[in-house]
Amino acid sequence: MMFRALLPNALRDLTGSLRTAGRRAAENRTIEPQLLSKPHYDPPPRMRQAELGDYEQIAALQTRNGLRSRDHENWLEFWLNNPVYRRRGGNWPIGWVFENADSKIVGWHGNLPTAYYFAGRELVCVTSSPWVVDKPYRGYSTLLLGHFTRQADVDLVVNTTAGASAEPVFHLFGYSKVPVGSWDKSAFWITNYPEFLRIALRMKGVPLAQHLRYPSGAALFLRDYFKAVHKDVGSSFAQIEECSQFDSRFDEFWERLKQDRCDTLLAIRSQETLEWHFRDQLALRQLWILTASNESHIIAVAILDRRDRANGLKCVRLVDFQSLRGWEKMLLPFLARAREKCRSEGIHCMEVTGCWLDRPGLPRVVPPHYHRLPSWILYYKARNQELSRALQEPTTWAPSSYDGDASV
Repeated sequence: MMFRALLPNALRDLTGSLRTAGRRAAENRTIEPQLLSKPHYDPPPRMRQAELGDYEQIAALQTRNGLRSRDHENWLEFWLNNPVYRRRGGNWPIGWVFENADSKIVGWHGNLPTAYYFAGRELVCVTSSPWVVDKPYRGYSTLLLGHFTRQADVDLVVNTTAGASAEPVFHLFGYSKVPVGSWDKSAFWITNYPEFLRIALRMKGVPLAQHLRYPSGAALFLRDYFKAVHKDVGSSFAQIEECSQFDSRFDEFWERLKQDRCDTLLAIRSQETLEWHFRDQLALRQLWILTASNESHIIAVAILDRRDRANGLKCVRLVDFQSLRGWEKMLLPFLARAREKCRSEGIHCMEVTGCWLDRPGLPRVVPPHYHRLPSWILYYKARNQELSRALQEPTTWAPSSYDGDASV
């Protein structure tokens, strides 16, 4: 009886911690301004295009507003090695800043370029990364968002860090919710029941949590096991390879993937782009790259990264899964392999932010646990009517945490 009453409460507390961690992860990229408040600071700030030389002031702005800042070398690599930025010879605005009367930067809206492929052509996409304004000037924040949204020579705008108070403003500027996935919640599997429950019970203030973790973990494991939809994964682990880096095979896979799924909107996944996108995780050895091959050619890829929490919870996130047509079933052995790796390395849980495994064409997956996010986090705006109409169809989408800046 004690476990029956205790487990739901402890689990609820820990999923609340996951939700808080998700919110903090978003806040590491965006401080949500008081978007609809009346501007009240006189004189108003001056807006201008940001420059790489603004690093010191932008980093100070982010720090005083509680955001993580890249070091100077990482900041330069983030922009100068961006594949779209490089192809344009640096002729790309990295964002816009607000300056006050003393020429101090008091607001900043990053303008991260990425490329997508759809219907036989490459599209230019931009992502807000990050968006932060000092409190006295937040009433002017929509000016930054408006300038970002209406910029020229862009096909698609994506925002992956939206918060609850931003939703009315995104609608005001014509943004839509991505129609695939549930981007206001996350799904997760527990992969180390005793340690997961130790943290949950400790957060609940339960005495002897160290000793109760085993019986309570066993009870939760049995509950999850009997609730689960058990499927034959249809593939041995021997068909799956774990890679330490992205090599030339990923270029070949991308060329085949974009032709195979030319009617699906896909962020570019070339070797160059993947190496730039995941450069931080690769340097820290916090990236898992799983591939499946047929006759030495990659047919499916899954990418996961470490997302540990401040409360001691060790967590892995499924960032992306892509496969050639007919090989969607590889999702199941990938998930099985990832959970097995989590168990062997003492990882407590594996999560899927946005529940994007619900997307069309994938085998049905039923994770045992879910937690709510503070708000819907993935919005888009197409800049021409033809693309806008196409993106209204769920079958056009294959979203994941690879989109936007959710995993850079």
